[in-house]
Amino acid sequence: MKRRKLFAVLLSAVMVMSVLVGCGGDGSSGSSGETADDTIYLRLMSPLESTDWQQTSTLEGNKITYVQLFEGLYGIDESEGGYYNLLAKDVDISDDGLTYTIELVDATFQNGDTVTADDVVFSYEMAMNNAKFGYVTSMIDTVTAQDDKTVVITLKYPYSAIDHTFFTVKITSQREYEEIVDGGGTFGTAPHKAGTGPYYVEEYDVASGVKLTAYEDYWQGAPDIKHVEYRVIAEDAAAVIAYENGELDYITDAPLTEWENIESAAGDRCELVPANDIQFLAINYKSESNNGILSNPKVREAIFYAINKDDIVLSSTTGYGSPAYEYMLPEYVPTSPNADDGGFKTYDYDEDAAHQCLLDAGFTEEEIEAGIPVGTILTYPSDNSPKGKAAVVIQENLRKNGMIAEVEIKEASPGTIDMYNQNYDMAVYSDSGNYDYNNIRQQLDSESTGMYIVSYKDDNNTFDWQYMEDLIDKGVAVTDTEERVGIYTELWDYVMNTQTILPLYHSAVGIAWSDRIDVSAINPTYYHLTDMSWA
Repeated sequence: MKRRKLFAVLLSAVMVMSVLVGCGGDGSSGSSGETADDTIYLRLMSPLESTDWQQTSTLEGNKITYVQLFEGLYGIDESEGGYYNLLAKDVDISDDGLTYTIELVDATFQNGDTVTADDVVFSYEMAMNNAKFGYVTSMIDTVTAQDDKTVVITLKYPYSAIDHTFFTVKITSQREYEEIVDGGGTFGTAPHKAGTGPYYVEEYDVASGVKLTAYEDYWQGAPDIKHVEYRVIAEDAAAVIAYENGELDYITDAPLTEWENIESAAGDRCELVPANDIQFLAINYKSESNNGILSNPKVREAIFYAINKDDIVLSSTTGYGSPAYEYMLPEYVPTSPNADDGGFKTYDYDEDAAHQCLLDAGFTEEEIEAGIPVGTILTYPSDNSPKGKAAVVIQENLRKNGMIAEVEIKEASPGTIDMYNQNYDMAVYSDSGNYDYNNIRQQLDSESTGMYIVSYKDDNNTFDWQYMEDLIDKGVAVTDTEERVGIYTELWDYVMNTQTILPLYHSAVGIAWSDRIDVSAINPTYYHLTDMSWA
């Protein structure tokens, strides 16, 4: 057996999402006031959909369920460089890279039960039977309990990106889960103590917010902060006012349009960091709008050339972001292709190229002058959100280049469902929290049903989807970083030449906190409440 030390050197710093409702508070100034209670207050931009890690579908919800309530075999600490052993005390890997023998730490669930190998098997089998997690479990053959403290996971093929699987699949108390379900309940619709995390849900209201309480017997030691309240605040302006008034103790993904005001209120208690995210335009080549106009690759190429990324960066991030060419930033993801290497096609704003593409597509000068309808740009969650602003800029860019598009803004849940079901013409979507380029399988692999926006597998064989999936599999069959970059560069070049996914921009993350707390580490995406203590 060969032993691997499981601290990946993957960098990080990511984004956070946006969305919904009101606040209140009993504090004074976010920069100088104090409150008398022992609760810290955070913002939720949209309601927490569930207290079950399997059911939260937004990054914002995952920040609660994936870190504060539940834990996996591995954790992620962005401030320390990536993945680390969490519930896995030790991991041995067979020489052929197929068998992982995992010794568990001594830990208990919040209900007091000891974590056993059977709970791990139960949790992995749930994930393996859930299509949503196919992108992180499809490589697993079997998960078995060798004894109470030892789990054996056998893979179908060597898979160098298994770290993300061990982070994503959370360990759930089999006893409590089954008691709730067998009793006629739906797990995740009410508070429970089925996780191993440092906090459990004390109160849960899907509309207004959620209250957490520290688990005093947490296996890594009781948290310093005993009570946490998330308040649903839809509007960015309201969230900034709440922070300035001392009604929020920690705000992440602060609105960049208000960053100067937040800095003024926060003083040295704030940071602006680059986000490990991607905002992109997806084009549904199967759309039937305007006689299937988007099935024409020259029309899709014209759309790509017509988009001015600098305009979008200015509008969506107040200039704090950066134009995107890769799906993932190479400085955060060592296995990512790099546009500077010139190994794949890139698109920048080019009016002449856009015009020529429309001519090549068979349109006349008169039709271009009048404006060619190309469909609707769908995004979420609001007109004033970064994605909403990007959609409006794209609409104007297209208009200037002879194409007419409508903009449709939906709430996050119905909007993303339409995208996952390919019920759209064009869509502005985002992805984040990527630490290995293999995560792109969420968008490119046919097994990722319910995750991808563009479906490359189709009866007409428009694209060589099997070639794409073979490259995805090839990329995780090897461990050498340089070799993997070469494989993924070939893959991304193919994707760019389909004219279906256009990277738009990488954002920035603003984080600020009140003088009531100290924050020992900045983790822009998966922050840890255990990194916070009373000042």
